[in-house]
Amino acid sequence: MAYSTVLDDGSRIPVPILAVDGRNWKTYRKNLLRLAAEEKLVRLYDGTDKRPVDATNDEVKAWQRRNAIAKQYIAATIPDALCMRIMHLKTAHEFFQYFANLFEAKT
Repeated sequence: MAYSTVLDDGSRIPVPILAVDGRNWKTYRKNLLRLAAEEKLVRLYDGTDKRPVDATNDEVKAWQRRNAIAKQYIAATIPDALCMRIMHLKTAHEFFQYFANLFEAKT
C-alpha cells in the first residue's frame, strides 16, 4: 500500500510505505521529495523553511499549516513502529532528518 497524490496532468506520485528496516529508503525518499516539491513543501524537509520569527500571526499560522501537512505526509507513509519514534519531534525537517540519519548508511 502506498500514499499517492494526483497531479494537475492526471499522473500520480506514489509514496510507498517506508519499510521498518529502511530497505526501500531511497525510493521512499525520492518519491516523498517529489511529492513535497509538487506541493511546495520540500523546503520544510531540508530545513530551509523555518518557523518565522518576528512574523505576523497569519505568517506563523501559514507555516504551522505547511509543517503539519509535511509531517502528515511522512506519518501517513510509515508503519506504527516508526511513527512512535518520531511523534515527539516538532518539525517536518526533524521527521525527515531522523529517517535520513537512520537509513542513509544502510541503503
